[in-house]
Amino acid sequence: MTEGYDAVPGQERSRLRSYLEAVVAARPAPVHTTVAFNAVYFGYDLGGDGYGGTPLCLDNFPVISFGECAPVLPVGAMVCVATGSDPLYAEIVYREGAHPEVGALGDVPAWVSGAPAGAEGSGRPGADAEPRRRELLVPDLHAFGPALSLSPAQLHRLRTRGRWINMDGHVVVDVCYPSSQAARRDDLTAYADHLLTAAREQLLSPLVPVSLASLVGGTHDDLRAGLLGLLDAVRGVLNSSAVLRTWGHYAMTRTSLADCWRDTGPLGGDDLRSLVAAVERAATPARRRHGLITPSTVYTAVGPRLRGFPGAAERLRGAGYAAEVCRANVALADVVQGDSDHGLLATARGSRLTTPSRGEGCGGPTILVTQRNPETPWSRPGAAGTPHCTHCRSQKRKWSWNR
Repeated sequence: MTEGYDAVPGQERSRLRSYLEAVVAARPAPVHTTVAFNAVYFGYDLGGDGYGGTPLCLDNFPVISFGECAPVLPVGAMVCVATGSDPLYAEIVYREGAHPEVGALGDVPAWVSGAPAGAEGSGRPGADAEPRRRELLVPDLHAFGPALSLSPAQLHRLRTRGRWINMDGHVVVDVCYPSSQAARRDDLTAYADHLLTAAREQLLSPLVPVSLASLVGGTHDDLRAGLLGLLDAVRGVLNSSAVLRTWGHYAMTRTSLADCWRDTGPLGGDDLRSLVAAVERAATPARRRHGLITPSTVYTAVGPRLRGFPGAAERLRGAGYAAEVCRANVALADVVQGDSDHGLLATARGSRLTTPSRGEGCGGPTILVTQRNPETPWSRPGAAGTPHCTHCRSQKRKWSWNR
């Protein structure tokens, strides 16, 4: 497995697939590749104890303190939220940008979607060598089993106070990146860097089922290559499952998606159809005099948009937020692809969905008008040779953070 998915024998793939399918079915949120790696590497118990019986040392977890800039915390990071009383131990299961300029119903200024960390405005990427970005982190507060979980009453008090976690049980923090390059890393690379630095002791603990060091040796380059190989193997197994559906790095059961479409309650099938219709209406181009069509690109942050549906508040609390956002994006992609040719609708409008990390400063994944496959990842802004572009429906115009 340290050599990647292609090097794993079929029988071992099958065993790992069965376990990961059970993990995805048991967890309250869609399972990111990095979270799936944690389950395999540290030994997640499906009986209800989670990581409670693992050799993880809680004292080594990064600490999130109120009012302080947080370290880089990729999805999969295990953290301690300092509350002033009983600490909250959690695994980060979802992450997205939380830019203050995103509207209450998900309206995203064009410059915000895809903006690099520290950007100050349209065409102004910022000059800070250690850029900051406000992010929303969804912690699984029950990942370490009942012995290390706070009671419902304790969690309610913390949510009501709104200092360490908000009313939804999420953590909103300003994350300080050591460099602009670090802020642009993809999810798996960022998590590998996290494990090799801040979480190195838990990665190399001799008490884990099989230590990475015993598999590949102890040099930094060997550990990094082996770790990326393991992550690739886990991702490949998740993608190969017939009972799972992946969106970006997030895996969820196909049964849960079908149940969502059949659900007649908040954020069920009716609301998802309304969301699709609203996105299409927002993308309808304006007509000028003499019948000329005004090209337009519309950005919508899915998470905030979901909050506008009646009765959605309870469904978007805790890990449920991650589940609803991922399911909505999968549903949108399915509708767009089912009624279009590679995302281009009959009205000549198109839609494409970005992953949370691609959204950069946005409040959640964004939908925008484009003539590309709606599930095809967009180029990461600011990276050399991969500018963030918008393609207008009547003519192609390119805009780049690199110019």
